[in-house]
Amino acid sequence: MSSEANGGGAAGGAGRRQTYSKDYWDIVLGELSKRRSVRLATVLLVLLYAVAIYAPFLANDLPLRFVGTDYSEYRGAHRLVTVAAGDLVRKAEQGEAGFDEWEAREEERGAQLEDSAKEHWLESRAGAPTSFEAWLQLDRGSLDIRLETMQRQLAPEHHALLDTARDAADAVVDAAVAGDAERVATAGQRLTDAAGEVKGTLRAAKYGEEPEDGRTVALQPFESWPVLGTLTWGDVYFMVLWALVILLPVWNRVWNGLVLGGDRPRIRKARRPKVALLVVLPAIAALAWLAVAGDDQAKLETTSLKEALTEGKAEAVEVVFPPIVFGMAEQNQSETFRPPTWSDGAGIDDEGYYLEGARSQRVDEATGVAQSATPVRVRYGEPERNDTGRHLLGTDSLGRDLMARAVWGARISLAVGLISTVLLVFIGTVVGALAGYFGGWVDIVISRIIEVFQCFPVFFLILIVVAFRGPSILNIMVAIGIFRWTGVARLVRAEFIRLRSQDFVVASQALGMTSVRTIFRHVLPNAMGPVLVAATFAVASGILTESALSFLGFGVQLPVPSWGSLLVESRNPEYWWIQVFPGLLVFVTVILYNLVGEGVRDALDPRLKEA
Repeated sequence: MSSEANGGGAAGGAGRRQTYSKDYWDIVLGELSKRRSVRLATVLLVLLYAVAIYAPFLANDLPLRFVGTDYSEYRGAHRLVTVAAGDLVRKAEQGEAGFDEWEAREEERGAQLEDSAKEHWLESRAGAPTSFEAWLQLDRGSLDIRLETMQRQLAPEHHALLDTARDAADAVVDAAVAGDAERVATAGQRLTDAAGEVKGTLRAAKYGEEPEDGRTVALQPFESWPVLGTLTWGDVYFMVLWALVILLPVWNRVWNGLVLGGDRPRIRKARRPKVALLVVLPAIAALAWLAVAGDDQAKLETTSLKEALTEGKAEAVEVVFPPIVFGMAEQNQSETFRPPTWSDGAGIDDEGYYLEGARSQRVDEATGVAQSATPVRVRYGEPERNDTGRHLLGTDSLGRDLMARAVWGARISLAVGLISTVLLVFIGTVVGALAGYFGGWVDIVISRIIEVFQCFPVFFLILIVVAFRGPSILNIMVAIGIFRWTGVARLVRAEFIRLRSQDFVVASQALGMTSVRTIFRHVLPNAMGPVLVAATFAVASGILTESALSFLGFGVQLPVPSWGSLLVESRNPEYWWIQVFPGLLVFVTVILYNLVGEGVRDALDPRLKEA
């Protein structure tokens, strides 16, 4: 709509405020903002998604920040320096023929695998080297990781020896790629000698021991951010995106006031740049992270830092853990099915026996056999054994903290609901638009296809697909999307039938615009109201479907949790917290989405729109 100003004359116009007529989305957003239930539900959903997206910073057995020394990590790298150097030299000496022989062995092994194992083999082969140089770089990278791990804990005077080993490794790769056997032999001997000297002279002194001159060296404290090392580019994208969403009221107000001067027509035109900002800025951050951190996330498989601190193999000058100091799959066998530590019957004594309740008996009354118990092992940074905040939601059958698993499970459950909805809305919108716009035989064929899909129970179709394709998050999302699009398609079809005879559609056709442009540029934006309502309910339905599939054992595979899979840990009413808390999370999330859906439906009701 065009803007209209009241007044405008020089005399008397200065004292009047300029007002503008509202467009469609101004009215819709105005109606939504009047509904307290919608505002509350939206805020809670934003917080739920924030918990899921920022799960690595909320529940993790890795520290957020660590300053100190890690003897176990250093020793693991030091022990394998000569092994990595030897592997690189051996491959270089084999040359191109060695790479061809390795490829032939891999192909032969793949041909002998059963169909069930071949899919996993093909996935592993996706990142396999495709050239002789890439084959060498695998071991070159392995050696470099170990040298870097050692260097960050060594004093600067020892770095020259590590640089010598790196230079020798580069010379080996260059000589092997050039096919110069003589240079390979010379550089290989240099690398072998350098790696041997690194292992012989840079052995770390154990904690509490004084370094021996010429035999051991003292480790230097280093600073690291372990949780950041686990993030992928996808994590960074959604973390930046959600930070922008959470801060939307702040930066949107600043943009509208300072940049646009509160001019409503300019604010309306700025909607697309704002949406572009929400998409582009996180993408830039993700690409920058990918460039800096890399995609392989390669690291040494050593004892976890938390375990090393507990056993005294690492020493902390400063360490900061997340609020929930337990990992997604961290087990404690002495705390299996432990009730929430704030509840009665959760106390455990020094020997590992419960202080009260049915599980406190030390001798089985029926058999007279003594019950076994294992003392609770409190790891570094964890709350004390009977601290009320140790396990706020209790533990599962393997002693894993239920709150930590619920935080990580939110990632799966919420992602399935959202992504499957995007898929089904896309399919339903395209199919419904074609049926409603063209009509005739196109409408008849598509309508019959919709009716065929609706003849079968959707949940059982999804269950069959997941059962045959295998339980995985991707299969669940795709199955929900390809079987639940029919409702959206019928809504879009009905809207297109109503709109295709409108003047703006006839004018678009008369101007010679293509059907694709008319459908997606002119008709579809005016038909999106019912689709938005259906989408909000579809997200809730997707979460329920994933929970049901996981409960039946066709969802995510352990140890990755989802809210539905947490419910399967026990069906014994004695362990009530296993059913109550994950079930409550599913219930609350579905209710919140339904509240938003009802609010959007009412806001889009033409009878509620202002003139």
